[in-house]
Amino acid sequence: MSSIDAKRAHEAREARRRHLQQRQTVIFGSLIAGLLVIGLGAGAVWAGILPAPISIPIQSPEPDDLAPPAPCPPEGALPVPMNEISVNVLNGTNQSGLAASTAAGLAERGAVIGDEANAPVGFEGIARIVTGPTAVTDAYTVAAHFPEAVIELDSRTEDVLTLTVGEGFDGLLPQESVELDDEVPLTPLPGCQPVQLEDDGEGGDGESEGGEGDGGGSDDGDE
Repeated sequence: MSSIDAKRAHEAREARRRHLQQRQTVIFGSLIAGLLVIGLGAGAVWAGILPAPISIPIQSPEPDDLAPPAPCPPEGALPVPMNEISVNVLNGTNQSGLAASTAAGLAERGAVIGDEANAPVGFEGIARIVTGPTAVTDAYTVAAHFPEAVIELDSRTEDVLTLTVGEGFDGLLPQESVELDDEVPLTPLPGCQPVQLEDDGEGGDGESEGGEGDGGGSDDGDE
């Protein structure tokens, strides 16, 4: 091969190499620019500067753990003396010592305190009182010492309440603000349901404890 042919071949190879480099530069540059545009667009959507290109409504499942209606107190029932009420107190928050301090406050007002412990699950409300059918009046009496309280009924047979204080709890009502009168019947919670007591064998199939209304577990150690 002559020197001229060799030179031409070298020039052709250099031209192909430059052309390949140019194509690679264009391709990679386009990819980088595209990624930058996508990133900027995503950031603008995330920051709320641009609307999302697709809006899919998120449907939350219907809650299946709604609390049942509160039980009604017996018609005409009067408040129960605090020294006749037994209460287990649970802490439904991460605040250390809340069950103990609440129990102490109720004890000062005469309540008989049993267990003080952490609730197995958290509670977002102020206070939840769980009672058996025969201690509904006790539950209403204790509930009057809180700004707001949920009363729930279970099948327990003993007259011992389970009180859970939650994230919304900020202390018992001052004694002078407790709306209880020994001579005034307790006011049923709106939408409450009468309680059916099991017959002891002397009457019929059963009887209702309450009239119609106006309208969490334990674990050892309070942390």
